[in-house]
Amino acid sequence: MYLAIIFIVIAGLFVLSAVLYRVLNSPKAKGRRGERTVAKILGETVPGRQYIINDLMFTEKNGNSRQIDHILILPSGIWVVETKNYSGRIYGNEQQREWTQVLAFGRRKNKFYNPVKQNTTHIYSLSDYLHTDRAIFQNVVVFLAQADISYIQSNAVYTARTLQKIKSAETGIRLPAEEMQNYYERLSALKGNSTITQKEHIEHIHKMQDGIKKGVCPRCGGKLVVRNGKNGQFLGCSNYPRCKFTKNID
Repeated sequence: MYLAIIFIVIAGLFVLSAVLYRVLNSPKAKGRRGERTVAKILGETVPGRQYIINDLMFTEKNGNSRQIDHILILPSGIWVVETKNYSGRIYGNEQQREWTQVLAFGRRKNKFYNPVKQNTTHIYSLSDYLHTDRAIFQNVVVFLAQADISYIQSNAVYTARTLQKIKSAETGIRLPAEEMQNYYERLSALKGNSTITQKEHIEHIHKMQDGIKKGVCPRCGGKLVVRNGKNGQFLGCSNYPRCKFTKNID
């Protein structure tokens, strides 16, 4: 009888360990760990020098929701940071709609939406909300974990080791201290007033994807039209050049 009880306990612990492993290594959990790592690297708000906002989630006037991992406001501009806690080899460039993750020594490949384009959409939203020129925004994507990003063609991509470089980067922009504080206060108020949940945000993403299938631009709400490019036809926003959203034709 004792052996049976011991066996049941061991089996239960094994099942519990397996469940905990899946939970701790889920994409959501890994993403959160990556965001905490980047938040630690970026540091705290130091009035007059730098302002930090982490995990900004809000709903736009058109009903679309946005979730921005980190915003760093410096004299050199407003740095919008997207964190990707991926592993494996990552292939892509700024023009491609999808990038490729290669795992298991090349035996497994996953596609994911170009995070530079994803972050560009965030910048459009922030620019509209703040009523300011998009030129003051800087697009940054950070890869963590075991990601090999040497195959990526983009100056917007950093690693955790190189992320601190943005604080000394020369952008040709010089924001006055009062302007930095004003942006910070307005974005902090936006975060404080937001009532959207993570579940609602995911639902909005699915709604936006359905809208794209119906020919609606997810960035500005304009109409998607077929255009001709050097690599063939693609979908572009009818509000170009104000909106530069594009999508490959599947």
